[in-house]
Amino acid sequence: MARIDRKQDGSERGRTGGGYERLLGNEELGLLISKVQSAVNSSGTELERLIRCKVQAIDSLDEFIKSDIMPDGIFLANKPQIKKSDSLQFSGSEPDFIIFRRRNNQQRCHIVELKDGDNFDTKKAEAERRSMHQFIGANGANLPYIISSHFCCFNQNSREAIVAGFKNKITIEEAMTGREFCDLLEIDYDLIVEARKADQDFNLTYFVNELVKIPVVYERFLQEQENTQQC
Repeated sequence: MARIDRKQDGSERGRTGGGYERLLGNEELGLLISKVQSAVNSSGTELERLIRCKVQAIDSLDEFIKSDIMPDGIFLANKPQIKKSDSLQFSGSEPDFIIFRRRNNQQRCHIVELKDGDNFDTKKAEAERRSMHQFIGANGANLPYIISSHFCCFNQNSREAIVAGFKNKITIEEAMTGREFCDLLEIDYDLIVEARKADQDFNLTYFVNELVKIPVVYERFLQEQENTQQC
């Protein structure tokens, strides 16, 4: 997972003020919780990076699309590559990945929206599916393959739970578990899960250490300990 202390660019996470400070009544505690939230939000980007490192990337998406027959194998175009494409149109927002797969003389194109979480408000769920199908509708003629759409919740093992998380705005066929996503890419799901656990111990230690540095938290902790001993 992403580390709490710093972003990928090396800058500090979090910000003072805001809702967490108002909720907890303490600026330092609000900043720490803001850092945690920032790290959670960055975890999706970190997951995408791990995926990209394990799958053969496409050098030029436009050149790849021009080929009627793709090489045997699995090829991945990520969001920045899709954005730079002159061959594709965007009536909504672009998907996270386009995966091209050729096996047994059959070539397919999988349009994938990848999520680290699996619960969305109704408006967001509707917008996600609408954007996906607008993209396919606008670009189907430019992608000479069998096309399918997928909404992958990487940490979910149940398609039914994914559909429920999307407020039933997607079909069971469109739902994709993290393991199914990795099977599609022919990479090891369990290895990625383990790799993402690498920073868990650091994050826990960092969070606890930073928490007890905050005077009001430390004082409250000592007070609760004293109350417990008196019972």
